[in-house]
Amino acid sequence: MVSAKESLLAFMASSGKSQRQVAREIGISSAQINQFLADKYEGDSDSTSDKILQYLAVAEKRLNTDKTVVFYPELHNTREALFTCSYAHRNNEIALLCGDAGAGKTEALTYYRDNNPGVILVTANACIQSATAILQLICVELGKQAPYRRNAIMNLLVAQLAGTNRLIIVDEADHLSLQAIQALRSLNDQAHVGVVLSGNNKIYLQMYSPRRGYEFDQIRTRIVVRKKVVNDYTAKEIHGVFPDLGDTETGYLLKLANRESLRTAIKIYRIASDAAQEAKIPLNITLLKQSLLEFLGIQI
Repeated sequence: MVSAKESLLAFMASSGKSQRQVAREIGISSAQINQFLADKYEGDSDSTSDKILQYLAVAEKRLNTDKTVVFYPELHNTREALFTCSYAHRNNEIALLCGDAGAGKTEALTYYRDNNPGVILVTANACIQSATAILQLICVELGKQAPYRRNAIMNLLVAQLAGTNRLIIVDEADHLSLQAIQALRSLNDQAHVGVVLSGNNKIYLQMYSPRRGYEFDQIRTRIVVRKKVVNDYTAKEIHGVFPDLGDTETGYLLKLANRESLRTAIKIYRIASDAAQEAKIPLNITLLKQSLLEFLGIQI
């Protein structure tokens, strides 16, 4: 029988995860993992072995699942997002990326960050809406402790970013208040760094709303690149995302992605893939249909 130590070492080799990463995911210290693997742990080894085996039971499935969906750079929405980032980055300008939920914006923004030095990616949410909150978050990403007062935070960011030609991407920017968006505009003005605002159509609609348009004039007149993405895909694109599937299954996921979202299609695929692994059979159209009906209650 393969031991917990041998299983963990094999998993780390196949996944590329470090001892520190594994320790964080299990919820124990890096020192404990290090000592356990070196046969020097003086604590309860049986308990640690059980935790490791319980972790691996989930982590190995997750690793296999993550490999089944491919990030496809040629997806139209991805190319639109990458162009938006590249334009803002090259020209130190503000650009807007907006559109349908689940259309792959976040994945494309993350891809751009991971493949271009000097990119800061932060995400707004219901708790990060104000100018102070978003500026503090950028400070954290820079590894700096944010001052308490907003003008002090801005001064620190300008001092850190001026002349660096870096890019700041704010995902879920539709959560931001007008004041927060204005603060990002000021950061763009003073530090001359690029800024990408990404989210749903709320910001775009606000800019052109007769009722609120004037409040966004300072922002709108600075934004030339305003890319919109939608859940409208081609068979070639879906084949690119799910390269291991046959035409029947790909066609089904194409219908689902266009009707709901690409995100929904990926999630249903993963659920069906798990079911196929459990049953030890290839993923097929029947499993996709069953998963969609069971979890979303709809039929296509």
